[in-house]
Amino acid sequence: MYRNSRVSAQFSMSLDGYIARDDDGIGPLFDWYEAGSVETWMPGHPVPFHLSEADAAYWKSLPREGAFICGRRIFDMTKGWGGHPPNESPTVVLTHRAPPSDWPPVRRDAQPVPFEFVGDLDSALERAVQLAAGREIGVAGADVAQQCMRLGVVDELRVDLVPVLFGRGIRWFADLETDIMLDDPVIVPGTRVTHLIYQVRRLDPR
Repeated sequence: MYRNSRVSAQFSMSLDGYIARDDDGIGPLFDWYEAGSVETWMPGHPVPFHLSEADAAYWKSLPREGAFICGRRIFDMTKGWGGHPPNESPTVVLTHRAPPSDWPPVRRDAQPVPFEFVGDLDSALERAVQLAAGREIGVAGADVAQQCMRLGVVDELRVDLVPVLFGRGIRWFADLETDIMLDDPVIVPGTRVTHLIYQVRRLDPR
């Protein structure tokens, strides 16, 4: 819990701990999004996913975050999701650089773009708490997630574990500096993925 909001981090990850290849390629990490027949919409996404029944039930069980923190790398890779962040959640981008010259884009619905840019993690968390208004805060991007883990503010880890070995690439759990204990997971078997939900044990809660 950070202030009055829970903080979660979720990634699709290879069995050997990578969330992307060295070239940022994701390979089959998100194949489970199209491994079934259940049409499933994410707010802001222009087309539906097609999940298995188990994956769709898991997806629908997750809380919708009230705010979202991401790093500049994932923002640039996704081109700011075209102005439509995941779940249309207000998004705080952690960066020391100015927004791109062509920012903001024109959204499909012509609504204001729900992005803000800040230069340090403490400011990002404080702003996300304000935007979330008591709801969950999601974090995305390996570096931002690692910073939040080191700071001790992450309450829940959701690992979408994909049966593939990359051997190299970008690790989710790197540079944590200390052991972080987790409770036993909730395990949800899916199609081409196994969902693991861990509560983080915090010795020095905020």
